[in-house]
Order: sequence, then structure tokens, then C-alpha cells
Amino acid sequence: MIWAFEQALPVARLDPELLDYLLAAVVCLVARSTERTPRDVLEMFFRRSVDDREWRTRYRPLFA
Repeated sequence: MIWAFEQALPVARLDPELLDYLLAAVVCLVARSTERTPRDVLEMFFRRSVDDREWRTRYRPLFA
């Protein structure tokens, strides 16, 4: 996760709007490599994610 964050950080610094394209590209690559659809990939990660309250109180401050 740290490595992936380090790879995405230069993109975010270059232009934060590019992150949407990076996300879409990675989701498509994961879908292709796992023989799923992009929607399946996103739903799989959504189910594993922390709830909104925990994100706001515990993780979001780490990105400030």
C-alpha cells in the first residue's frame, strides 16, 4: 500500500484531476487480470473499505 501511494503521489502533485484517470486505468487492469468487470472490482473494494465515520476520524487526518 505504501509503494502504491508513493507511485500515485507524483500524479496527484502534477494534477489532482489525473487521479480519476489513474483510478479508472488501475480498476480496468485489475478487472482484466482477475477476469472480472470494473464494477465487480469496485464493489469488492467497497465491501472491504472502512465506514465513513472511521475514515473521517482515523484516516483522513493522516492526509492533511
